[in-house]
Amino acid sequence: MAYGQGTDPRSVALLAGAYVKGPGKIISYQQDEDAVKLCEAGEFPLGISAGEGSRAAGGAYDATGGTVSFYPLGATLMVQAVNGETWETGEIAYCGANGLVTKTASSNKKLGIYVGATMGSATSALVENGAGDSGATEGQMIPIATAGYEVGEQAS
Repeated sequence: MAYGQGTDPRSVALLAGAYVKGPGKIISYQQDEDAVKLCEAGEFPLGISAGEGSRAAGGAYDATGGTVSFYPLGATLMVQAVNGETWETGEIAYCGANGLVTKTASSNKKLGIYVGATMGSATSALVENGAGDSGATEGQMIPIATAGYEVGEQAS
């Protein structure tokens, strides 16, 4: 998930009702709630999920006090992209909706710089992956150097 050294995953509480369906999702911290959720457009990033959130008895996502492990920003991390976008080496990456990385600046906060090979075609959509993702907006995992991410606190 992370390239380089010194990036150890951390564990944090999920906001009540929130869940993370797999690795590579951008998460944001909710200051007043002392918990995290999937980052939405316009929010500041905290880290990238290392895997899915915890599950309750019976296998359902734990929506009442679950946890998720994440990689803090600063290293080069694999992040799940919005499908249908092409990427060129050196492009600025932003935090989009649903915890996905996008090229769309708008009011989105900077996550870092794309450091993969230039893509000749758009990122493909994922198919049902067993983690509950629909494949409708989720694209492939791409390498983002997150040392230049935009720092700030969420206003609740």
